[in-house]
Amino acid sequence: MKTVVISGYYGFENLGDEALLASIIYALREKVPGLNIVVLSAKPEKTCSLYDVEAVDRWNPLAVVKTLKSADLLISGGGSLLQDVTGPMTIPYYLGIIWLAKMLGKPVMVYAQGIGPINGSFGRLLVRWIINRTDFITLRDIASSRLLQEIGIYRPPVEVTADPVFGWYAGGQEPSSNAKPRVGIFVREWKGILAYKKAVAGLADYLFDNGREVAFIPMQFPADTAPIHEIAGMMKHRPVIIEQELDFRRLTGLVGEMELVIGMRLHALIIATLCGVPSVGLSYDPKVSEFLDSVEQPDFDDLENVTAAELIKKIDEVIINKELIRSKLNNLRTELRKKAIRNSEIAVELLGLKECSRNGHKDVLQ
Repeated sequence: MKTVVISGYYGFENLGDEALLASIIYALREKVPGLNIVVLSAKPEKTCSLYDVEAVDRWNPLAVVKTLKSADLLISGGGSLLQDVTGPMTIPYYLGIIWLAKMLGKPVMVYAQGIGPINGSFGRLLVRWIINRTDFITLRDIASSRLLQEIGIYRPPVEVTADPVFGWYAGGQEPSSNAKPRVGIFVREWKGILAYKKAVAGLADYLFDNGREVAFIPMQFPADTAPIHEIAGMMKHRPVIIEQELDFRRLTGLVGEMELVIGMRLHALIIATLCGVPSVGLSYDPKVSEFLDSVEQPDFDDLENVTAAELIKKIDEVIINKELIRSKLNNLRTELRKKAIRNSEIAVELLGLKECSRNGHKDVLQ
């Protein structure tokens, strides 16, 4: 049986990246039941247990080299791996894995990544040198394609698809039938900015005053709980706060029952779209604004000056038009699902395999 190695930001308690991993594994096994999958993870034992895959320590050079030697394909992605915002070693690490695979003669697929920002000239040089040696690139947005062209990527085929999470079937959930509609809020810390926290606190109180339940949910646990509690401390009402790490399946179930999602984390907004739930974004990164523009959902990108009044005005507009928005999102996610599935189809082609029927293999999520 063929072996696929997956490299990404896995094993760090970031639910967005874990949703990506779950979706990639699910999509690959839909195409090739029994495919051997090995994940490079910061917590290999946990990754192995969660997804029924093999996993090795991403920081162990000998283990990584041994794993790549046995691979029939390296998948780099998904997520935003090639960017220099989160730290100076992000690009060198992920490109280093790709370089090792190519030195070992292995095919490499850049899988549904969002590229950038890449501000440093050295980072751009590395990307141009190594990514031009990969075998296929799929991207989750057009902006990433434009950036690769600007950097000078011209050798491998490039195709704009969609985020792998859209390949997950979320079903046709309806908002909860609870007496009070629920609004989900996903925030994160960002550069010590206080204004957006005050604005979210004011908005949350307004939602309470208008008969809604507000739930704060951490996408990265426990890191996101600090800004959540800071915002809750500014409120006059007491919101629901999820004080535990969720898995992708449970989060999708929660979001699917919501009336509305307000989010900073990209994959909170992607999951809302997957579930057909209207969303409003607080954009700390161009990737958030670009995604929301693509699905015609509103966002605020000035976190230092946004006010509660501005948020309330936009939220009221969304709630008034929520049924029309839901209908549009439900139509849109059908097309996004097709594009997301295209990622796994290309991976199967690179493996030299034909697609197989699923034959009832067990789900990747326990």
